[in-house]
Amino acid sequence: MSEQTRFNKQDAEALLRQLQKFNDILNYEWLIVLKKWEKLEVSWRDKQFEQFEPLFNDFKANYRNAENNSDEFINFIKEQITISEERQQVLSNFQRIKN
Repeated sequence: MSEQTRFNKQDAEALLRQLQKFNDILNYEWLIVLKKWEKLEVSWRDKQFEQFEPLFNDFKANYRNAENNSDEFINFIKEQITISEERQQVLSNFQRIKN
């Protein structure tokens, strides 16, 4: 037996817009961090650098993974919106045929 689900397209679109805005802000700020790191990396050479560099590289990798996960989530929301629109179109067509 299939379970009927509820999906509010307007709420999903609002979430999608907010996530995209959030990603844009993070991407902008991340580019600034990377540029600052590049400048510091050129001049910083001591024992603390040797300890910090691997940590920062791990951080970069984690950020890339989070970015990929966020992109996947955004794509999932977009797909759900599209499915919702297609279902609504089918229902509208069915209602017209029925009447």
